[in-house]
Amino acid sequence: MRSTFITVRDLELRIAEGTLPWTESVRYDTVDLILDGKNLVNWLRPHAEPGIEPPEYLGHPIGTNMTALLLGQCPEDESGRTALLGCTCTVIGCGPLLARIEVGSETVTWSHFERGPGEEYDGLELQFDRDTYMDALTRYEETT
Repeated sequence: MRSTFITVRDLELRIAEGTLPWTESVRYDTVDLILDGKNLVNWLRPHAEPGIEPPEYLGHPIGTNMTALLLGQCPEDESGRTALLGCTCTVIGCGPLLARIEVGSETVTWSHFERGPGEEYDGLELQFDRDTYMDALTRYEETT
């Protein structure tokens, strides 16, 4: 497995207006994770294992405590990884995109991306400046 380390300069939590996938008459807004102007799913595509195309994902529903989530305080699996995105069925735990979130004194790192056994994202590691990261979380919390 090759390791790919990327420094992300900007994080934005953007509200994506939408509807439930199976009932367009019911509004279902989610939170997209935008890194340097590009949706997180688009960061994954070049790092998927051969033959595996990243699925469509939905962000967390509006009302989720995104600060706790993105500080790694809401682990989804036994290895301590956090569900950054979930299945289009709207159940975050159904086929989630998992990553380990490590908050250091100067940086925040997302690593060990995985959708399920055998569906890893080839050593992708994203690193953010901690102050910039915290500013993005504060901006989001102030707008919701």
